[in-house]
Amino acid sequence: MRLVSGPGGSPVGGPDEAMLRRFGPPENEVPVAVPLNAVLARTGDVALALLRLQVYSTGLTFDLILRCRASAVSGGRGLDTILWRHGPEASPLLVGLEFPDGRRVTSAGRPFPGSAGPDDVVFHESSSSGGGLSCDQSWWLSPLPPGGPLRLVVRCEPLGIADTTTELDGAAIAAAAAGVTELWPWEPPPQMPPPGDRPPDVPGDSWFAGG
Repeated sequence: MRLVSGPGGSPVGGPDEAMLRRFGPPENEVPVAVPLNAVLARTGDVALALLRLQVYSTGLTFDLILRCRASAVSGGRGLDTILWRHGPEASPLLVGLEFPDGRRVTSAGRPFPGSAGPDDVVFHESSSSGGGLSCDQSWWLSPLPPGGPLRLVVRCEPLGIADTTTELDGAAIAAAAAGVTELWPWEPPPQMPPPGDRPPDVPGDSWFAGG
């Protein structure tokens, strides 16, 4: 997760319901799709596009898709090997957003500290999939930006994509929020026991029972 502080700095204190509601898309809502699909950057071999922007009451999700020409892949270096790194090497795909009021957040920002106030921007990747020629990433942003241009900036040096900025219609995003359907009142997620505290149920006559 990533967070950037608004005026007044970051709050202190433990988790509360307002913060929990902003960690990801609310499960009690049906979002509104906003048709803001756009090609963000492209070279002769690679294209990066924005798809499936969906608006919730507390934020929005969108997908970034990368596509690569088959003839451009050589030596086993497809999109997946370039983008999905582990350990100290972060993904070279940089994604950033700038609100109309000047707040900024990026995928290369400081780690999420565990609390979020009303002026803080929560931004993180929620899922990814793909292979050598095609990769999709889903992102979550909270809160919704105010009306005005929302700037989306991308960069990926290994793919030949320099800093590229696309302006999204913040007014259309704000207007879509009025159409979000609430299925039932929001509830905090249940407290789940830590994994591994209770061993799985195993039939008594099984090899796994250790008899």
